[in-house]
Amino acid sequence: MTYRAYSIFSIFILNLILFNWHSQRGIFSLAIILWALVPLFGLHYIIKQYECFHKNALTMIRSYSAWILFFAWITCIGFSTIIPYALNIISDSNSHYISLYILSPAVTLFIAAITAFIASMMMIIITYLIR
Repeated sequence: MTYRAYSIFSIFILNLILFNWHSQRGIFSLAIILWALVPLFGLHYIIKQYECFHKNALTMIRSYSAWILFFAWITCIGFSTIIPYALNIISDSNSHYISLYILSPAVTLFIAAITAFIASMMMIIITYLIR
């Protein structure tokens, strides 16, 4: 549980640094950064409830839903780190920087869901082939 809280905090600091490279500053930029971290906060809460229900750590639970949550968390960490950097690069030539940043949680969750689904399908196939 603590490693997830530390990762959210470190990604928040990283996003704060990346966002301040751009000319956007103030309380609105902080709100947008927190908005971009909504998928991580949401998955953290879901994983916490899932671990409480199973009375075990997520990595110790042997089920496909645990694998889906794990890969969704890893994907969200990756995209929560990459999207601000990519938007900083895009924003040099694009005036719709804020609108792209506001859409980033939806994009992150969509890609995380696809990645988690593919990873769980691969685990099912690998498990089937091993037997």
